[in-house]
Amino acid sequence: MRPRINGQITASEVRVVSEDGAALGVFAIADALKLVASRREDLVEIEPEAVPPVCQAIDYGKYRHRWIQAEKDRRGL
Repeated sequence: MRPRINGQITASEVRVVSEDGAALGVFAIADALKLVASRREDLVEIEPEAVPPVCQAIDYGKYRHRWIQAEKDRRGL
């Protein structure tokens, strides 16, 4: 299942972490999107069930590459 990114995220408020996992804070979705845009990154929802949902500020291409590699490692490919 693909994670929601940027405008696909439906929560009104999200907890944002940086690429290295450092907490950046809890933001209204509009403010979180402005933050990642200023950093030239994407907002990727990584824990949709958390309250508020946790999103990572990261380039989506880089996130997707890491996720694919982790899946290959998990499956032993």
